[in-house]
Amino acid sequence: MTVSATRRPVNLLARNVGQFAYSMPEALPTDSAGLQTLLNSVQADINVFQSRRAAGETFTGADRDRLQAAVADYRVVDAALSVAVEAEAATAPVEDAELDALLSEHANGGVEISDEGTPEVPGTAPEAPAPAADAPEAPAPVETDGAGRQLVTAGAPVNYTAGAGAPGTTPGDGGTAELTPGWRLHPGAPGFREGMDPVGFGQIARSLDSIRPGSRALMRPNRSNRMMGNQEFSRQVVSTLERSVEVVDDPHALVAAINKATSLVNGQRVTADSLTAAGGWCAPSEQLYDFCDVPDATDLVSLPEVTINRGGVRWPREPDLSQIFEDFEWFFTEPELEANDPVTGLPTAVKHCVEIPCPDEFDEIRLNAVGWCVEAGILQEQGWPELIEWFMRSLTQEHLRALSRRTIMNIVAGSGAAKVIPPASVMGSVASVLNSLALVATNIRLKRGLSRKATIEGIAPSWFFEVLRADLAFREGTDTFAVTDAQILSWLTARNIALQFVGDWQTRSAGLPGHMDTLKWPTTVDIVMYPAGTWFRSMSNVIELGVMYPKEQLQINRFTRMFTEDAIAVGKRCGESALIRVPLDVNGAVGNRDTASNA
Repeated sequence: MTVSATRRPVNLLARNVGQFAYSMPEALPTDSAGLQTLLNSVQADINVFQSRRAAGETFTGADRDRLQAAVADYRVVDAALSVAVEAEAATAPVEDAELDALLSEHANGGVEISDEGTPEVPGTAPEAPAPAADAPEAPAPVETDGAGRQLVTAGAPVNYTAGAGAPGTTPGDGGTAELTPGWRLHPGAPGFREGMDPVGFGQIARSLDSIRPGSRALMRPNRSNRMMGNQEFSRQVVSTLERSVEVVDDPHALVAAINKATSLVNGQRVTADSLTAAGGWCAPSEQLYDFCDVPDATDLVSLPEVTINRGGVRWPREPDLSQIFEDFEWFFTEPELEANDPVTGLPTAVKHCVEIPCPDEFDEIRLNAVGWCVEAGILQEQGWPELIEWFMRSLTQEHLRALSRRTIMNIVAGSGAAKVIPPASVMGSVASVLNSLALVATNIRLKRGLSRKATIEGIAPSWFFEVLRADLAFREGTDTFAVTDAQILSWLTARNIALQFVGDWQTRSAGLPGHMDTLKWPTTVDIVMYPAGTWFRSMSNVIELGVMYPKEQLQINRFTRMFTEDAIAVGKRCGESALIRVPLDVNGAVGNRDTASNA
């Protein structure tokens, strides 16, 4: 019999004499022995490349072409070997032992004796006995998936008793269905019949016993034999175990599958006992490429935004009118108005005028440039896009936080030296903060001539709430363990004070909240206070470019992922801005209670 096989076209330019340990003939051998010898030679050449790779040797383009040719030759020879083996098996004489087994089976009337001793005719199902009058209802049909595989309910016991009957359900205690195992014979296994139900270990054992040493008639299609220790082995699959376990092919979905699988076991929450493992896995761990989520930038400072069209803005500085306020008005009594100078005879009550000063100084702010640029590798973008996305999100978050920090530092610098509240004048943290803020707010209102109810704005660190709650936890006579942010804000609102709470000021340094070695609250807190509308900020886009592939970067396999630049300026137009440093003492202290007595 002639065996035909399709050969891969040979690239003569890439294949020179002496490049391979094997010689690929123009016409492949027609017998399995010759094909197996050629296949072993090709494999030996591939093994040389594997050894070089394991030794860390650098491959050239020619090496890659040679390896590709060898792999392609291996596939051609392997396919031809499978065809030849099947052809030889079809024409090979049947062994006497196999004929005797078939005749012996026919001598028994075509009846096969199962492990339970129940006669079974191949190809027929045993007749079910008639149900008794008081017999329970027939079990529900077995649920299968789209491929006809039996679905096993999670937590249901599995019966491993060998049997040849149909895979039904046996009523158990409480109506729990007992399912047969999901072992199925492979189509190439001895004894396989189309439409067979799951089989037991008895049938699997009989199928294994029917495989004769050296028999090639029952090999898996398109799979050649393998050599081990100078012995030939057939790659034979007898049975497979069907399990209703979802296969996750996408590594990005593996995290969600792990969370789902580990949250419940048989409908119950996972415990330490349920996670006890028996044995270990041989396979390597699944490789994940996703990073943790980047939190959104929060607790950022907010100021009134204006747009400066040119390079900056300037305005006149307010003149100092303190001297004028002392002597700009007159006050005369009636006798003083009637009095005259005895020498000149002119009235002595002269009404003088003040002259409007001409400001000769201007305050000016100039725009500053702030931005960032990111470059990446073209192959990196394709090979690991999760890294690019995580890096861009992290950089964007830090950029927003950096703008907030820069704005706060400008406000602090424009507020002058810190006004330190004397520690001896306060007691506890809540009273210290509220009394100090109310005092400074009153000072600002009175100096600027504002209403006593005028809103005074300010900036405080975000841990302001927690230090007040910690202080109240030491108090008595009130529910101090459930103080909400709304309650603390109501204390400030009652004093006509509105604060912003930012997360990137007085944080993350040693001894401050946000540093993992900080084990107690700070002893002071800085707060900026100013009338509403005192500070403003200008933010405008200068240029923003997305993905760019300039020639100079393409030549080195790089590209620009992002380029952005903004114009920023922070200014104080009018009003007073004060930086105060308030002492903190988290102890819940209150003043001594004095008792008034009548003498």
